[in-house]
Amino acid sequence: MKKIKFKMSFIVLLLLTFTIVLGACSSKTDTKALENSKKVVDEGAPQKGGNATIAYETDVANFDPIKASGGINFPLLFPVYDTLIHFSPDLEPQPGLAVSWKYSNDSTLILTLRENVKFHDGTPFNAEAVKFNIDRINSDKSMLTDLKNIISVKVIDDKTVQLNLKQPDSSILLALSDQAGMMVSPTAVEKNGESYSQHPIGTGPFKMLKHVPNGEIVYEANKEYWDGDLPYLDKMTVKIMPEETTRINALKSGEVDFAENISPGTVSSLVNDKNLKVIQEISLPFKMLYLNDAKAPLDNKAVRQAINFGIDREALIKAINFGIGEPAYQPFPKAYWAANKDLKINYDPEKAKQILKEAGINKVSFTLVHHSMAYDQRVAEAIKSQLAEIGIDVKLQAMEQQAALANFWDEKKANSFLGRWSARPDPQITIKALYSSGSYYNTGHTTAEIDKLIAEAGKTYDQEKRAKLYRQISEKAILEEAIGIPLFFTPRTAIMNQSLKGYVPNKLEKPVFSTLWKKE
Repeated sequence: MKKIKFKMSFIVLLLLTFTIVLGACSSKTDTKALENSKKVVDEGAPQKGGNATIAYETDVANFDPIKASGGINFPLLFPVYDTLIHFSPDLEPQPGLAVSWKYSNDSTLILTLRENVKFHDGTPFNAEAVKFNIDRINSDKSMLTDLKNIISVKVIDDKTVQLNLKQPDSSILLALSDQAGMMVSPTAVEKNGESYSQHPIGTGPFKMLKHVPNGEIVYEANKEYWDGDLPYLDKMTVKIMPEETTRINALKSGEVDFAENISPGTVSSLVNDKNLKVIQEISLPFKMLYLNDAKAPLDNKAVRQAINFGIDREALIKAINFGIGEPAYQPFPKAYWAANKDLKINYDPEKAKQILKEAGINKVSFTLVHHSMAYDQRVAEAIKSQLAEIGIDVKLQAMEQQAALANFWDEKKANSFLGRWSARPDPQITIKALYSSGSYYNTGHTTAEIDKLIAEAGKTYDQEKRAKLYRQISEKAILEEAIGIPLFFTPRTAIMNQSLKGYVPNKLEKPVFSTLWKKE
């Protein structure tokens, strides 16, 4: 098993900074600039100490990992909670709280744990703590399904734990590097019960010192963190700023040091600011139109298929993203190993109209819920305009981010939701979450054939065979069933003051703030 220490000396060699000169260029030139402007930046040796302030677009939904829905929350959990497995920027599994692992057979995974690690409250991290966490993750109180194939956890000794799988599962290792791998203190959970989320305790590089809902989160360094190099900062404050303009103004004024998820149009006005630097990378997350096909009119497959052909993805990229991005016809960008490179959904309004006509459908109207941020408003209005051309009336409903998520997934009130799939470290997790029956993120239906293919992919460890299965699933789930409508992939942009160092983009587009440091 490949094991690489995720240290800053290695990070310096991996850091790719993309400086994009947008200006008054054409969309073709913009894309070329993005593709050709990679360069390695040597930031020097990290310095210890100092404080950093980060502007983030949304507050954490819940500080309890088993209740935190939406991948956008994870960067706010990572400082507090370490994971059993770490991931590299390219999503290779690396040692975390587990220093090594091996399969004794296809359905038995043995983890060797890091020694002398403690939770923030002094509780020892050991095999019993891992068993407690995995049992809790798979309990009825949890929203997580990534570890459901683990039917039992056996404690072999203090530093060795055995995961017994119901069936082979190719996603388990990288699932343990994400939300499902976050370890909480058993003592804190038992002590605080239902109020645990107000007192989060992990083994991570930072402790949560204060949380003002929709205001700010203050973290302080965990001086006993097992990796003696981290964290570099003494203190880190995250200010919740939903509006992009607010984040940018705070960055320019020096109120914050870091802001991310910045739209392409805004980037063009900042690339020449000598006090700021821009880092971008096209990764796995994508903009998506989620459909609740358990509710009319989206319960009719013809309507969903018509929407698929009635959206001009390339026009959206040109009009809204300044030509930067890649049309999404499936849940993976074309260069990713699990992508179906032959799958394309051509914009064809006439075909969309014909599909509706053959189904005997004359009028279609549904409500699209979207975040109230200006960028999402523009995307929603463009979709409304395009679908109007094929006779579909879309009623837009803007909501604050957490309210929109709750409205669509928890309350299941809305027909559709314009969101962003935040991606997962392994393609099996994404495919299962989006298209399998019973998944929290699949609000409608699936087919027995799709479920069978997903199960088969989960049991397959050979990457080439897995890729073939994912290509089949994408074709059936999107082209045939239109379970959801992928729109486009765009670079996730982070902008920071020149004094802030150590930021490394990853293909999940989930910022890892624990590697940040300040050059005084």
